[in-house]
Formats: sequence, structure tokens, C-alpha cells
Amino acid sequence: MSLKLKGTLIGHYESTYVDKETSIPVVKQRIQVLIEKTVKNGSKSELVDLTIPAEKASKYLGMEGKQIEVDVSYFGQCTFFGI
Repeated sequence: MSLKLKGTLIGHYESTYVDKETSIPVVKQRIQVLIEKTVKNGSKSELVDLTIPAEKASKYLGMEGKQIEVDVSYFGQCTFFGI
């Protein structure tokens, strides 16, 4: 399944965590995207943090404040509905 998230890029940052098995620090690339979410009485803005592959991080540099589309996937259970 192919999904795209559209919104305004707010920023790009890195987060670091320590892998429990190897004890080695791992750096994750992240972006923040402001999206418009459809609700019963119109829409509301929501800030979404996304982890992105390191090789795609440079694509978003200098794009702050601009509309972007991000290919995304999901894990866990999701509820989808038509809008």
C-alpha cells in the first residue's frame, strides 16, 4: 500500500538513542510536518513527527515553510476512512 502525507515542513532534526543489544548510539533523521486533518466540523492543524531514511534527509534541507509530500508507511493497527 502506498501512502503520502502532505503538509508544510516545519523543521528537520536528529534524535539519538542507544541500541539495547549493541549499546551503540544510533542517530535517526526526523522531520516535523504541519498537516490539515479533516474533522466533522471542518479541519484542524496537527504537527506530525516522522522518522525518515538518512539518505532522504538532504531532500528536505532548506524546505522549511514549504508544502511537501512524504511517502509514508505505518505499523500497528490503523483505522482508515474516506474524506
